[in-house]
Amino acid sequence: MEINQGVPQDSVLGLLLFLLYIHDLPVNIQDANLVMFADDINVLISDSDERFLQTKIDRVVAELETWFNRNDLMINTVKTGVMLFHNRQTHVLVKPLVTFNNMNVDNTAEIKFLDILITDKLKWHSHVQLLAGTLCKVAFMVKSLKEVLSPNLIQNIYFTKFHSLLQFCIFFFFFGSGIWG
Repeated sequence: MEINQGVPQDSVLGLLLFLLYIHDLPVNIQDANLVMFADDINVLISDSDERFLQTKIDRVVAELETWFNRNDLMINTVKTGVMLFHNRQTHVLVKPLVTFNNMNVDNTAEIKFLDILITDKLKWHSHVQLLAGTLCKVAFMVKSLKEVLSPNLIQNIYFTKFHSLLQFCIFFFFFGSGIWG
């Protein structure tokens, strides 16, 4: 297999090499916070004034385009979304316009971030619905296997497939929902 650029998909060193390749991205982007995990990059831009927000977005997108083009990387605009966070009192009607390399990036009301479904109003309903469906499937699997597998294996499956899903974002749920002040 001849590779002229990049690394093979799902290779052992692929993720490590990618992380080394993009390590300088955050220092090249001003007026934004970058949250990077594996090959996901989230760009957080904030401003209390809509006019200044759009100006900041345009400047950050230009910096991103420059960095990505200089490093021969592409953004999959189909898998990319723009989300404007707001609360009920300050519902904003004007959605920011984002174009990356002359491609429009769609505004969205919800998006998955590290397997947590986040909405523009920062509410949990969509994520809880998704989680409930997944947990129902896992519960059915555990119940079906109960008669065939040992209790020890059933316990391992429970902690691996069910309990881990419940624990995954409990920190964000309790501290982000205002339950704990």
